[in-house]
Amino acid sequence: MSTTLQVPTAVRLRLAHGCLEHHARTAGARILHIKGEALHPVLSAGRPGSTDCDVLVAPADVAAFTRVLEAAGWEQITTFPHGSVFGHAAAFHHQLWGTVDVHRWFPGMHRDPAHSFERLWSDHEVTDLGGIDCAVPALLHQRLLLLVHAARESAGKSARDVEAAWGALDDAGRQDIVALAHDLGAEVPLGLVTGQEGLVTGGPDEHLWRALDADADPTAVWRARLRDSRGVLGRGRVLAQAMHVNHDHLSLRLGHAPSRRELRREWWSRWGRLAKDLLRRR
Repeated sequence: MSTTLQVPTAVRLRLAHGCLEHHARTAGARILHIKGEALHPVLSAGRPGSTDCDVLVAPADVAAFTRVLEAAGWEQITTFPHGSVFGHAAAFHHQLWGTVDVHRWFPGMHRDPAHSFERLWSDHEVTDLGGIDCAVPALLHQRLLLLVHAARESAGKSARDVEAAWGALDDAGRQDIVALAHDLGAEVPLGLVTGQEGLVTGGPDEHLWRALDADADPTAVWRARLRDSRGVLGRGRVLAQAMHVNHDHLSLRLGHAPSRRELRREWWSRWGRLAKDLLRRR
C-alpha cells in the first residue's frame, strides 16, 4: 500500500527559497528574497500563509538567473511585459517547488530599478531558508516593501500589513520610512496607505496608484494610466497597450494557449468594453 507524504506549504516554500538561492549562485546573480516566508517575524506574525515565493533580482542579473531557472525545470508561465500593469515580474512554475514571482523591479520603487536594488542590497541581512543562507532586505526596507505592496491590495487584505509595518512605529520610525520612500521614489503608494495626501498629490503615476488602491476595474486602471501619461507619444503608447490582448492573462484564464480565433474574440471584446465605457461617460 503506497502513501503520499504531504509536506506543509510553509516548509515547501522555505525549501523552494533555498533552491532559488542555489540557482542564483549558479547564475552568479544577486537576489533578495522578499515577502512570504522571507518576511521578518515582526511583520509576518499573524499574517496568512503565502502560496508562492518572491525574489527581487539585480536588474543586470535577470537574464542569467532566468536562464538557469529554465534549465533547472522551471517553466515560465507569464512574461515580464505582460505579467502586470507595471511589467515588473514574471512567474515560473516547478512541479516540485511550486511558483516563484521573479521581480526585475518592485512597483513603486521602479523610478531607477538599479539604484533601488543597490539601496536594498547595501543593508541586506541573511536568514536561513531551506537550509541555506539567503539575502533578505533589512527590517526597515521590508516595512516599505510591505507598505508599497499594500497600495495594490484591497483595504481589507492590506490593513494588517499597514498596521504591522506602520501603525506599530513611533514618529522617528515613520520618518525613517518616509525618507527611504523619497530616496526610492515610493512616496505615492506610501502616502496612499498611510493617509499622507501630501506625498500623493502630483506624484509620479498618481492616478494609477489611486485606481489600484481603490481596487478599480481594468478599464478604470487604463483611464488612470492615460491621465498619467505625458505627451502625444505617451498617450499613444498607453492606448496601443490598452487594445493589445494580454496573451499571458488570457492563457491563464482559458487554461490553455489561446487560438487565433480566441485572440480575435478577446480583441473585439476589449473594443466593445471601451465603447461601452465611452458611451456611459457621455
